[in-house]
Amino acid sequence: RVREASRKATDEAFAALSDQEIRILALISKGQTNKEIASDIFLSEKTVRNYVSSILSKLNLKTRSEAAAYAVRHNIYDYLPTDLADS
Repeated sequence: RVREASRKATDEAFAALSDQEIRILALISKGQTNKEIASDIFLSEKTVRNYVSSILSKLNLKTRSEAAAYAVRHNIYDYLPTDLADS
């Protein structure tokens, strides 16, 4: 039961995020800046900033550091869309 409850909580950890937000959160967890993320996924830096704000809001977090820790704690790499899972 404990394992099942833990797994369910992890499954719900990223439920509010879109695939693109999960991609960006994974890159944040690797320590990339908005500029680096924008270059990697072919978006403008402003668009990435908007995504980061949305991620923080949806996860009720205040900083990129909190977001990175959250992503790692909840095993974000298990939830990456298949086109990024191998990256």
